[in-house]
Formats: sequence, C-alpha cells, structure tokens
Amino acid sequence: MTTGAAPTPQRRTQAQRSAATREALLEATIECLVEDGYAGTTTSRVALRAGVSRGAHLHHFQTRNALIAAALQQLAAKRHAEALAAADRLPAGPERLPAALDIIWSFYASQLFQAALDLWSHARTDPELRAQLVPIERDLDRQTMELVRRMFPEVASRPDFEPLVEMSIAAARGLSLLDMLHPGSDRSRRQWESFRGLIVGLYEAEA
Repeated sequence: MTTGAAPTPQRRTQAQRSAATREALLEATIECLVEDGYAGTTTSRVALRAGVSRGAHLHHFQTRNALIAAALQQLAAKRHAEALAAADRLPAGPERLPAALDIIWSFYASQLFQAALDLWSHARTDPELRAQLVPIERDLDRQTMELVRRMFPEVASRPDFEPLVEMSIAAARGLSLLDMLHPGSDRSRRQWESFRGLIVGLYEAEA
C-alpha cells in the first residue's frame, strides 16, 4: 500500500502576514498596558513582546498612542460581543437583575480596567493621548447602553432608567478603585455584593 506525498504547506499571502503582525502588536499592547502600565508600554517593548521588528510596528502604527488606541478599540469590540452573549444567557425571574449587575461589575473588577485608569490618568496632561481616548470613551458609553437595554428590558422604558444605569456603573467603578491600593483583596467584591442588593431594590421599585 502506497501513501501519497505529504501536502505542501500553503504559504500565507502578504495580506495574511500583515494582518497577523497587526494582531500580534495589538495583543502585545494590551499585555504591556496591564503588566507595565502606560509609561512602560513603549513601541520597542511591544514589538519585542509581539515578536516583530520595530520597523514592522511603524508600518502599521506611526505613534505609540495610535497603537494603544487601536488596541483599545479592538478590545472594546471583543468584550462588547462577549457581554452581549452573556446577556443573552441571563436567567429569567428574580435572579436576572443581580446576575446582570454582576456583568457590569465584571467590566471594572479586572486588570484591564486598572490599565484603563492608568491611561485616563496620563490623558489628563497629554492632549494627544486624550484626543485618541475620547472617541473610544464615547463608543463605550454607546455600547454600554445597548448592553443594559438588552439586560433590563422590563425597566428600559422607565424615565429614570438611564440615571439608574449611570448610578450602577458609578458604584461598580468607584468600588473597583479600592483594588488599586489593595490588590488581591476581596474588599471591593464584598462591598459590591451589598451595593448590588440596594441597586436591585431601586430597579424593582416603581418609577
């Protein structure tokens, strides 16, 4: 019995190689932001982590801030898709509200949010970085409202719906700041569980 020759591996096209390089750079940027902060996310360090040359980096992104903005946009789109999928899996009945609020909490109780805080802090005195981040922030606000309307369809028509959502987000964001000074602590999570019960009561109350 004879066997045929092994198939010759198909070479990637230039477009495929370029897309793979871009993807590696974006992933490496997020990893650097989480581990090293904004100051440590240099173009040379990103290129090294991505396994590409600095020239390849400059071919795709001319500046560090442009690279960071592109990485954040891609990450936001990915997390939004994941959150929408999670919203579709929410249970019905009384368990839905606290489970949905926990999805919101998960956005902020993460290293990614800690990295975002670092960026926002630097943007206060960096006009170029701020100009890159403002459109992303607006997109995130739009995506968040799309998400919460899917999660809370029963109360989305209430006149005070958006203020309730903004308060929920503010509570989650504020509590997550505790993790900056107390990394690894469950203090913010325990406080969130108490806050969540109060917020559920507000959602369930008559407008």
